[in-house]
Amino acid sequence: MLAVALAAAPPAGAQDAVQEHVVVTAHAEEVPYQTLARTVVVLTRDDIRRLPVRSVAELLAYVSSVDVRSRGSFGVQADFAIRGATFGQTLILVDGFRINDAQSGHHNADIPVPIGEVERVEILFGPGSSLYGADAFGGIVNVITRRAGSRRDVSVGVGQFGTVETDAGIGGVVRGVDESLALSANRSDGFEAGRSFRTVSLSSRTLFSSGTRLWASYLDKDFGARGFYGPALSTERTRQALFVVDGSTRERRGWKGTWQAGYRTHGDVFLYDSTRAGTPSVHRSHALQGSVRLQRPVAERTRVTIGAEAGADRIRSNTLGNHRLARGSVFAEVQQRLGSRVFVYPGLRIDRYSTFGGAVSPSLSASGWASSVLKLSASLGRAFRVPTFTERFYLDPNNRGTPSLVPERAWSYEAGADWLPAPGWIAGVTAFRRIDRDTIDFVRPTAQVPWQAANVGRVATTGTEVTLERRVSGIGVFAARYTHLDAAADVLPVLSKYVLEYARQSIALTGSATLPGRVQLGQRIDYKRRRDGREYRVADTRLARRLGAATLFVEGSNLLDRRYQEIPGVDMPGRWVRAGI
Repeated sequence: MLAVALAAAPPAGAQDAVQEHVVVTAHAEEVPYQTLARTVVVLTRDDIRRLPVRSVAELLAYVSSVDVRSRGSFGVQADFAIRGATFGQTLILVDGFRINDAQSGHHNADIPVPIGEVERVEILFGPGSSLYGADAFGGIVNVITRRAGSRRDVSVGVGQFGTVETDAGIGGVVRGVDESLALSANRSDGFEAGRSFRTVSLSSRTLFSSGTRLWASYLDKDFGARGFYGPALSTERTRQALFVVDGSTRERRGWKGTWQAGYRTHGDVFLYDSTRAGTPSVHRSHALQGSVRLQRPVAERTRVTIGAEAGADRIRSNTLGNHRLARGSVFAEVQQRLGSRVFVYPGLRIDRYSTFGGAVSPSLSASGWASSVLKLSASLGRAFRVPTFTERFYLDPNNRGTPSLVPERAWSYEAGADWLPAPGWIAGVTAFRRIDRDTIDFVRPTAQVPWQAANVGRVATTGTEVTLERRVSGIGVFAARYTHLDAAADVLPVLSKYVLEYARQSIALTGSATLPGRVQLGQRIDYKRRRDGREYRVADTRLARRLGAATLFVEGSNLLDRRYQEIPGVDMPGRWVRAGI
């Protein structure tokens, strides 16, 4: 039915409107928008340059279906949730390398990439386990870094609450080796007691003449964590190092592809109550990962991608103990063209864990053009997530892990349409449903006892996404995104901490434009109404003026000075103004 109904090819004008978008995250091979069968939002380097953002966490807040639940500005600590999933059910990648932390999903937003080194961010909505394995329930965030090249730039800024920030980068080619170095740092006294922070990030990227790339990055964050995990004046410091090498394989018998290998280590020192004498929780996790993907055409309209991946996670902790976990997988995806403009993508991945056994993740997606301006798509897929070490072994006065937890599982379904009524205009609507089983949450019978990790049963989430985008050549880009969610869980005779903590309605209005006098304006207005009835509106603005080689800027977050909490019990900052060059 789909192939018959969608046989028409789009006209050249419609193709030109979206030709610039080539997506690497949604399928096993890079695909242009015209053949994309999944819902993907791409935030580019131009968006980063024009909008008031200082971290990937702040950038993701520009997408209504991504619930960025921050515990402060500048992405000091945040949880990412897509389509009503929990923060642990979102997979974070950097250039395709897994960043999700085996200790705790609260560390997944520790992305070791200075914002100046981000080329673009691709957000895939819906399951991704058929390609990437565990954790991709609600979706995937893939941070794609800039390629090395000749550059010299520096930025400095100051602001309220003792804020000081700087970013710098330098790059060039020496004897055929393309090298780029970057530094980012900021600090603040905090907008209230117990909320100061300091962040330093370093990055090096080396591209050899053979096409092999070596990337190394380091991230150090030290911050006051007052009220983050309970009613206490907590402090926390995280340090992370990442080393990744990747390249291309030689073509053999028509097969060609890519390979990647990397090592990640993450350290966390957490003191629950800094006003009392005590020993902090000290954790150090290690992750190894290697993968290879091979592609070849097997017929005129058929391409096949196969791959394999192996990895291991290990943790040493004075509160969680010492544990390790190994995994391996094989996967395949077929790109099948039917007619002139219909594409079908069946996929399958099989994972095996040393502790949790096996998981099979199939998927099927399709897209095609129903008319010259209307593109339809649909997909279904299965996802899974294994428990973190914190969910299994953690113990503090307010939270307790459960070693016997089993993996979460989910099936997701979606259907959508994209309409291109005129050059520069794109409108889209998507409806989806996800059914989670063996969902992991922290629960308790009354407020007087600690939270206990448990598999709580079945959660069904239904949602609708609506997008309207307008690009005006020489003027700017304007986008409006709306998401409505509704989740229902099995009746629980206990209190739940995370499963039903989502935004029922989200609106994100964003825009950037060139004003008279060569002034650049970047604007975000964000509205959320959470399931418990809390609602808030936040407005951020950036004004910039180019003066030769320099750009002067002033930014303001929460300009309306709203008092609100994205996470219950954790106040967010009021108005915060910064300026720099």
